Amino acid sequence: MKTENEFRSFYRSTLQTSLKELNKLRRQTRVKNIRITLLYILFLALLFLIGFVVNRMIYGVWFTENKANVPIILTVIVVILSLFYYFGLIHANRKKFVTRYKKEIISSIVQFIDKSLLYEAENLVPQRDFIASGLFYPKPDRYSGDDCVSGKIDKTEIAFSEIHAQYKSVVNDDDGKSERWIPLFDGLFFKADFNKHFKGEYFVLPDRAEKLFGRTGKLFHSSKNRFGELIRLEDPEFEKEFVVYGTDQVEARYILSTSLMRRLLDFKQRTGKKMQVSFVKSSLYIAIPYRKPLFEPRYYSTILSEDKTTEYFLDLELAIAIVTELNLNTRIWSKQ
Repeated sequence: MKTENEFRSFYRSTLQTSLKELNKLRRQTRVKNIRITLLYILFLALLFLIGFVVNRMIYGVWFTENKANVPIILTVIVVILSLFYYFGLIHANRKKFVTRYKKEIISSIVQFIDKSLLYEAENLVPQRDFIASGLFYPKPDRYSGDDCVSGKIDKTEIAFSEIHAQYKSVVNDDDGKSERWIPLFDGLFFKADFNKHFKGEYFVLPDRAEKLFGRTGKLFHSSKNRFGELIRLEDPEFEKEFVVYGTDQVEARYILSTSLMRRLLDFKQRTGKKMQVSFVKSSLYIAIPYRKPLFEPRYYSTILSEDKTTEYFLDLELAIAIVTELNLNTRIWSKQ
């Protein structure tokens, strides 16, 4: 398994050169789009000027409320149609930069982690896997994503991608019923299929109560809820950050070994992310929330950031490290 130091060496020896070229392309693309915007503003000004001049030639005034103002109406129609062309052109220029970045940088990071992994910029983890994790309620009514990585670690099939999920809420107000789209999850969603079943189901969730109220927060934990019964672990530091629910106290302690808890705790303390983990049937699921798209390059500022690029690696490395940990944990699988 690659280390952070190995990745930083890889960044300096391999990625940095490509990033410098891409950063130059980013600046060129921005300058090109600024020029297009200035030309478009000039085009609009001339278009409206022509429209008002023709209107005056026909009606004798620049604009009148008593007549059709056909030249002005035609001008507005042309402006609306040209807006679609303008935004399409701006988006296409930016898309070229983003596509090249993902092809050269994200693909290289994935290959550095494991050459057997496949990166697909337009693919995503299926919605059925998101639902099967049992981590989110209600089921999403809107589901999208991209930047999917898939393959095998040892004999374990894995897949992860960015996911954006929302559910629809219908509320009654003064104007009648209205729909609201409420975010369910935005971030990196990971699945690993071990092809061997856990006996029970287990859910590792952020411990908001103990975080807010200290030890007193334990009193707010229900002994049982939709995730199962509360699992008691003998790691006070871990239990300050996470609460665990499941179906079997003994198996839960086998799965959540000391080293696995340490990995989760280290990641939480390093990133501050309120990650969620579940073990359901033969699969492990990890959900790590992000406010911004994880694999999208910066467009309005430099992409030459070693720390930012290393974040990609560390997030992917966590998921793979947990898979490796579980594969080696014979106490789980020997009881099947």
